[in-house]
Amino acid sequence: MKRLLTFVAMLLVVVSVSAQQQAKYIFLFIGDGLGINHIYGTELYNAAIHPEMENNGRVSFSRFPVRTFVSNHSFSSLVTDSSAAATAIASGVKTVNGYMGVDADKRPVKSVTELAAERGMATGVATNVAMNHATPSAFYSHAESRSDYKEIFDQYVASDIDFAAGATVLCRRKSGITPQDCVEQAKEAGIKVVQDAREAAKVRKGRVLLLGKDLRKKTLEYANDMKEGDQSIVDYTAAAIEYFERTAKKSGFMLMVEAGHLDYCAHDNDAVTTFEEVNHLSQSVQLALDFYKKYPEQTLIIVTADHETGGMCLGYKNYKMNMERLAWQKHSIISLTDKMRQLRLAGKTSWEDMQSLLRSELGFWIHVKLRKKDEQTLRKTFDKYFVETAGEVVSLYNHNEKLASTAVGILNKRAYIDWISLDHTGAQVPLYVKGAGVEHFYECYDNTDIARAIAKSMGAKLER
Repeated sequence: MKRLLTFVAMLLVVVSVSAQQQAKYIFLFIGDGLGINHIYGTELYNAAIHPEMENNGRVSFSRFPVRTFVSNHSFSSLVTDSSAAATAIASGVKTVNGYMGVDADKRPVKSVTELAAERGMATGVATNVAMNHATPSAFYSHAESRSDYKEIFDQYVASDIDFAAGATVLCRRKSGITPQDCVEQAKEAGIKVVQDAREAAKVRKGRVLLLGKDLRKKTLEYANDMKEGDQSIVDYTAAAIEYFERTAKKSGFMLMVEAGHLDYCAHDNDAVTTFEEVNHLSQSVQLALDFYKKYPEQTLIIVTADHETGGMCLGYKNYKMNMERLAWQKHSIISLTDKMRQLRLAGKTSWEDMQSLLRSELGFWIHVKLRKKDEQTLRKTFDKYFVETAGEVVSLYNHNEKLASTAVGILNKRAYIDWISLDHTGAQVPLYVKGAGVEHFYECYDNTDIARAIAKSMGAKLER
């Protein structure tokens, strides 16, 4: 009898521990286009450029208990796009590139945010690109095309998403609908629309839509282009946490945060901007870790990616790395493009004018010594694509000056960094996990396993 009572007591302890470890507060961070070299490169960059940073510049999630990789092919291709990958992460289902929240037969599939809402939890999505862009949309919408922006926004309005944040609302140009029209639609549905993260953080009840201060801009400012008063994904994450801690402490919540800028600057093969955006992701995750310290037995934090972009190569030549040379790039390639175009508009098209700009923005000739071949390449590109005609390098999201792309590419190579693509690659993506229910992620091999593991951490199951 004594042994039986002891066994029962032990069983009760096990059940109690399991209950304590069920995730009540779930953070899912998705670095759009984030690859392992983007992460490790950031840590090398930080160690060289930001000696003031703690832990020798390591990102906040690099020491999580689960550190692994997952495959991420879509139903239709070995190289996925964001909508198919986000659908897999959100719903545990492979789908066709371009589909959103539906399977390959166009049948709607339930997301983990919808599952969380069914269980009485609050839910949220935040991104530094448009709130109805591919990744956030997969957590609340079901569409046959990721470009069905108005349909996707309508589904957001009709959804249970409590907190949503993004730079703007995407609208098709020919539709005649504007982001402001969508704002009015949200307000009519009883959603509080604000354009300041501090104001969103202080909302005490009801649904919130936080947008950027200029709805004409499709993204927030890049980390290395920010000016005083600009908002970032770090600000959005902080606002979401404060909002949920006030409104959903009892019910629990699930928050998906996308570092969407990462994909944009990786498509541009801009290493410095990529590293600074990883730092913003790291800072956002640190806010979740600070929350975790308050509720360690109930908080789950996941960091992953939808796909890798650019095929970044670290130390591509001569067994060398020289991150110190990146210290002199002041802004993103987009900002450099704008400055070049301003010179052209002002009629300042001499080589001396351009040299002055490249000295100021990239440290060329002063801090970064150029080889004769590099100087010749710059001058030929300047003559042909800046003076004679306006040449552009077209990536998925941006049209950059050919000369800007060439100059940043030279700087990257002087640091011994190279890229193999302006597009997505088929590389596996990283997965980092910490907190309540972490054991459910030990056998994640594919991105579809992430959704099922999140569901299990809630004590639930995703049904097909």
